This record gives sequence, structure tokens and C-alpha cells, in this order.
Amino acid sequence: MNKSRLYYWFPVLVMLCTGFFCMPALAADGTISIAYRGSGGYYIGDSVIFDGINTLGNTTLIKITGPGLPAEGVPLYNLNGIPGSGNTVVVDSRNQWVYSWDMKRIDTSKLQTARYTFTAWDKDNPEITATTSFVLKKPDIYMTANPSTARIGDYIQVDGVVEKGIDYIKIDVVDATGTPLRTFLAPVSGMGFFHYGFHVDMKPGEYSIKGSNPSMKTDLVTGITITAPGTTGQPTPEPTQPAVSASPAGTMSTPDTTSVPLNTRAGIAPLTIVLTLCAFVSLFAISRRNR
Repeated sequence: MNKSRLYYWFPVLVMLCTGFFCMPALAADGTISIAYRGSGGYYIGDSVIFDGINTLGNTTLIKITGPGLPAEGVPLYNLNGIPGSGNTVVVDSRNQWVYSWDMKRIDTSKLQTARYTFTAWDKDNPEITATTSFVLKKPDIYMTANPSTARIGDYIQVDGVVEKGIDYIKIDVVDATGTPLRTFLAPVSGMGFFHYGFHVDMKPGEYSIKGSNPSMKTDLVTGITITAPGTTGQPTPEPTQPAVSASPAGTMSTPDTTSVPLNTRAGIAPLTIVLTLCAFVSLFAISRRNR
């Protein structure tokens, strides 16, 4: 091959390679959105419904960021999860998705009265995102269990606030049938705070913890999940009714709550532009030289 042919084909090859390697970046042609139902201003412990549009792919991921949480965000159902990852929800045939976040199913000890941001992105196109935000408020009267997921033998701390003037609160651990299995009495301070801890000795399963007193207007309720002693790590509780596809028949399916890391492809588009310009400059120089 003589030198003139080499000068001619080199920029052509550069353009072909540029198009091949940057094809994934150029293929992301679509939009994604996220919104929440209601007026916002939710209390910690409420259930929130998110929905949106995803024309980029078949799987949407959602994460939460805010005070006390990693800047990269964490999955809604695992506030101790891998930074940058999120819970997944399937996109239906109309490019719509719906997701239910039941805060009673998570350890809310990391949440406080503050504004939180919720980010949605497509599993295969993480460079395109959409966000929404609202204020979460800690209720004036509440009860939490920490951790909310524990193994047999672990220690669970129950904390809360009740109306002033109440000197004790009865704490019942209730199974799925509504039968109280354990009952404790916790003293209440003059400001309404109470704390009580106990070791888990129930069988693996889902339980409710109820706080009551004859002088209280409403009972306090929170949930815990008990796992087997050999279980390692803290499993992510799955939502009780995580709506996925809003089909005309109203059917719902359980989403995969796998945490998927957010891997961006930043820098591909600028590289494409630079290589393309270099190729055109080379072609222009060759055409001028051959005249």
C-alpha cells in the first residue's frame, strides 16, 4: 500500500472505529420521569407511591439521597445498601412503571425531618436520570424498632414518643395472626420519651410491635422481620404490595429489589466528537493535497 492510500484510509478507519465503540452512547434515545402521588410532606412510616415513564428500556431503578445518607444514594428498601445502587421495578408495555415504598418495612432510624431526593434511571442507560423530592417529617408521636430486621438472639431497641402525661406504655410483640407473643412495660419520661430493649427469641417470620396505654388516643405500631440464626448480613425487606405495571386490568407483580450499581459512561460523547473532528480534518487535508 502506497503512502497516499494510507493517508486516505486512515481517517476512514478512525471514523468507523469511533462509530463502533460509541454506538451504545448514541443508542440511548428516550426519556425517563419520576413523580410521587399525593401532595407530599409525608411522615416517616407512611407509604409512598412513585410512578413515571421510561422509554429507554425495560427496567427502572430508584434510589434516595438526603441528610444522613450517602451522597451517591441508596436503595429505598435498604438504607444501608451499596452507595449508588437502587431498587428495580419493571416497565410495562406502555413504557410506564409504578412503585410502592412502605416505610414500615425498613429501618427508619436513618431518616429525619428533612427534604429527600428520589432519582430514577434506566438499568441499561444510567447516564439519563430524573429526580423528584419532598419533605419527610418525623411524627410528634411515633415508635421505631432498631434494627427492623434481626436474627434470633439479636437485641432489638424500641424507641418512641407518646403524649405527655402518660407514665408507661405496654409493648406487645404480635405475630401474623394478631396473637401477642411477648409483652413488656416501658416507663415514659416526663417529656414523653420511652426506650425498651429485648433479645429476639421468636421463630423466623414477620411480626408487629404495638405500643398502647388506656390513656392514649391511638396505638403505635411498627414492624420487624426475624431471620434464622445462621443468616449472614441484614437482608433487604421486600415491599408488601410493590405495584409494578399499571395494566388496564389492574394487575400487579412483585419487582426484583436487587441493588444495581450506577455505572455511568461519562466521557464517551466528548471522545466521539474529538475523534470525528480529527478524521474530518485529515480528510480535508488529503483532499487539498491531491488537488
